[in-house]
Formats: sequence, structure tokens, C-alpha cells
Amino acid sequence: MNIITKLIVGMSNFSHCSLTPVEAEAWDLLEAIKFAVVKDMPYVIFESDCKTIVDIVNSSHLPQNELGDILSTCKDLLSIHTSFVVNFVRRQANEVAHSIARASLSNPSPHVFYDVSPHLYSLIFNEMA
Repeated sequence: MNIITKLIVGMSNFSHCSLTPVEAEAWDLLEAIKFAVVKDMPYVIFESDCKTIVDIVNSSHLPQNELGDILSTCKDLLSIHTSFVVNFVRRQANEVAHSIARASLSNPSPHVFYDVSPHLYSLIFNEMA
């Protein structure tokens, strides 16, 4: 079986806020899901290197705090869009996400990458190997 993997969209944003790192990961997932819904994307695999977020999203338990509120909205959207999947990827193997995150430091406003640079393509293909 051949599996074709394609990065369609990458997003970065830099903001000053008072979220914990886990809450920031959840907020980023929520924003990515909303983006996919608005762009009417039929099938999306969201990848996160935050195992806590992925485990909560894929379970029936929600914490009773701000994190739970954010992830509740994620889960509501995911239940409507059943072809959306949230997967865990190890941080060490997620150089693409870290490259995009580094790019956000030099771009203070939200940025959407529709055209992936050759550098990111090489990272994507290395991750697939």
C-alpha cells in the first residue's frame, strides 16, 4: 500500500498570553481545527507532540479547568468532523513543527504557510522515512 503524505497548511503565531504550555498547545489545536473547518478541508490529520493533549482529546475524560474548556470545544468540533484525526508524534521526530515555531518568532502576526519551503519538504520526507 502506498501512503502519500502531504503538508497542506502550516500555521504559526506569536503572542504574549498567560496560558500554561499545555493550555497553549490545546489552544493551538483548537485554532487549527477551526481553520480546517473554515477552509472546508474534508480530511485532516492534526499532529501534536503534547501527549497530554492527544490523550485527553482521544478519551472520554475532560479536566474540570481551563484546559478542559478548550479541549471540550476541540472535541465538539471533532465529533462533527469525523474525518479529522488527532495523533501524537514524538517531539524528537517533529522537526517540521519546530521549524514553523521558530519562524513565528520572526513573524509577530499569524502566518499561514501554503507554500512549503524546500527546507521543510526535506524535513517532511525525512520524517516519512
